Amino acid sequence: MKFNLFKKIALCFILLVCVLSTCVFANDTKNSEKSDILASYETNYNFISSDLFLYDVDIEVSDIVYGNVFAYGSTVKITGEIYGDLFVFANSLEISENAVIYGNVFSYANNITVSGMVSDIYAMSDTFTLEDSATLDRNLYVYANSVSLSGQVSRDAFISTTNLSFNKSEDVIIKNNLNYTSSTEANIPDGAVEGEINFKPIEVNMQNIILSVVLGIIKILILSLAIILISLWLAPNFKDRACEIISKKSFKAFGIGLLVFFGIILASIILLIFTYGFGIYISLISIGLLILGYAISNTIFSMSIGKLLANKFNFTKNTAFVLFSLLIVLALELIKFVPYVGSVVRFIASILGIGILFINAYKRKDLVNKENN
Repeated sequence: MKFNLFKKIALCFILLVCVLSTCVFANDTKNSEKSDILASYETNYNFISSDLFLYDVDIEVSDIVYGNVFAYGSTVKITGEIYGDLFVFANSLEISENAVIYGNVFSYANNITVSGMVSDIYAMSDTFTLEDSATLDRNLYVYANSVSLSGQVSRDAFISTTNLSFNKSEDVIIKNNLNYTSSTEANIPDGAVEGEINFKPIEVNMQNIILSVVLGIIKILILSLAIILISLWLAPNFKDRACEIISKKSFKAFGIGLLVFFGIILASIILLIFTYGFGIYISLISIGLLILGYAISNTIFSMSIGKLLANKFNFTKNTAFVLFSLLIVLALELIKFVPYVGSVVRFIASILGIGILFINAYKRKDLVNKENN
């Protein structure tokens, strides 16, 4: 009897040891498998919990960004997720099918293609394409030469374009109202817009255009005349120094003008991004002075050429200098209507004007040797 009891107790102990061993082994195995899984687990996403500033030729945002994204480059591609707003200045912007932007998109680009999910879009471009897979949770605001819509706009669309086209399928593209302006009325498939369609034609009035151009030129001539007269009053020798710079140091003036123009822009951007308080005020003041200098730079360039022409024809009176200067101002205003060439010529003249101002301000003594003698 005692032996049987002892035998039963021993058997129970052996079974208990086996069970505990099995549990420990299973737990070790489980922990080992879990460790292997964690060790082999990889993710393709980086998590960024602040605003992202990107400046490059080719930019791709494949991360998860808990903030706003500011992108400046030639091509910008969004493949990740952005929980803030997207600001883009580029030649082309692509929001891929897997991209999600929970905020708004503000973009100025030559070509914009949207295939992913966005809240609102505010865009200015040459071509704008909303692909089949695209979804806008709110509204669409577009100013473009050509607009193609195949995706879905959950609310209203406000479009200004010369060419508006829709996907020919029977799917609803705009769930609310479509408001658009164009030179011709678009061919909108039945059922593409659930709400109202409000079309406003763009009316071209040549008389108003010509009148606007003439009035604009007159305003520029009056403003330039005021700048020239003020210069003759406050700094009568400035025209001579400007003439000397453009005739002897034109390349140097152009180089300094480029350096000042882009240097101030770059320095202001750096101050705005990386500094607070006083640095921001310096940046804003610098940009303001650059805008002012650029606004009068064409007149400064015209004054230098005007004085050069007056000297060439041996006109010593200020009247001839003023008339020649205004003639150059008029030529620069008319040349801007020449495609491609006009904008380049005006930019070169503006940069030379900025260079003349800068050299005159900081190296006057080197330019007035006769006066020093």
